[in-house]
Amino acid sequence: MKIPEWQDITVEMYQHIYGINKSDMSDIDKFLFTITFLTNKTEAEIDKISLRTYKSLEKQLVNIFTQLLEPKGEPSTELQGLEVIYDFKYMTLGRYIEIQHFIKSGMEVNLHMIGASITKGLTHSERADIISEGPFLPTMLSVAYFMKEFAKFTLQYKGLFGIDDDSDEVKPTGDFNERYGWIFSAKEVSIHEGIPLDAAFDLPVIQAFNDLAYLKSFQQYQNELNKKNEKL
Repeated sequence: MKIPEWQDITVEMYQHIYGINKSDMSDIDKFLFTITFLTNKTEAEIDKISLRTYKSLEKQLVNIFTQLLEPKGEPSTELQGLEVIYDFKYMTLGRYIEIQHFIKSGMEVNLHMIGASITKGLTHSERADIISEGPFLPTMLSVAYFMKEFAKFTLQYKGLFGIDDDSDEVKPTGDFNERYGWIFSAKEVSIHEGIPLDAAFDLPVIQAFNDLAYLKSFQQYQNELNKKNEKL
C-alpha cells in the first residue's frame, strides 16, 4: 500500500486533502481520512492494516508533505496546455480584481481559479476545470511565482491602496471606497476615460491604476486649494 507521489496528485485531490486537514477532526482522524482518500481504500480496509503498514503510510505521508517545504521545480509557461501569462502588461483591471477576490476567499481552495485567471484560451470556467484535474505541483509553483509578482506589482501603486500586513488582500482606500471598493474605482476610471463601466474592467490594469493615481493626486491638489481659499 503506497501514498501517491506529487506528480500523481491533482489540484482537486490536494484541495480535498487541504479541506480534511483544515477541519475540526482530531489529528488521528485527519491522518486516517487522508490516507483513506490517497490510497483509494475504504475505512474498513484501513482499519484492518497492520501496525507496520500504518507506520509505513505515516512515513510516506510525512515525506511527501515535507517536500512542499522546499518544492523542486520552476514555474511553467503552460498548465495543462494553457498558456500562462505572467506579464502585467497583458492583465486587465477586471482580471486583477478577480484574482484579489480569489485570494481573499482562500488561495488554497481557489488554486484552480487563480490558475484559470493567469492562463488564456477557452472560458474561465473551462480553464479552471482543466487545471483542477491537472497535477498539483506545477500549478502550485506557477501560482506561487505569479503571486510574488502580483505583490511586487501592487506595491508599485501602494499609494492607492490600504495594504494589511497580515493579509495578501489589497483594497482601495478612502471612506467612500471602503463601502463601494472596486466598483467605485472602476466607475471613476470609466468617467475619466469617457467609456462605459463594463469597458473600464477591460482596460489594462496599468492604465487603470495610472488613471486612479492621477485622480487621487488631482483630488489632493483640489483639497489643498480649497483649504487655502477657506483661509482667505
